[in-house]
Amino acid sequence: MTAFGADVLGLTVDLLPLLLALSLARLVRSAAHAALLVLNLWLFMELLTALVDPGYWFGTLLLPRLIASALQIGIGLAGLLLWRQWRAWTESVTVH
Repeated sequence: MTAFGADVLGLTVDLLPLLLALSLARLVRSAAHAALLVLNLWLFMELLTALVDPGYWFGTLLLPRLIASALQIGIGLAGLLLWRQWRAWTESVTVH
């Protein structure tokens, strides 16, 4: 179980999919959109890894990468919501 957790953590903090998740988080409008974005991010990273690493078999890290993609979309969505909340809090209203 610890190897699984280490795989998920290592894949979650990977920079490229995390940046993609931050940009894709703007597209989340419902749970269905979020699920589709998780699947798209998972598939993109699987394909990219299969192309870059010749020894990697497609789907070897299926479950860890899928969970990491869900966490990355969640992190991106949380970051976007926090940024929006910060922008709302820092708006100042001046009365003339």
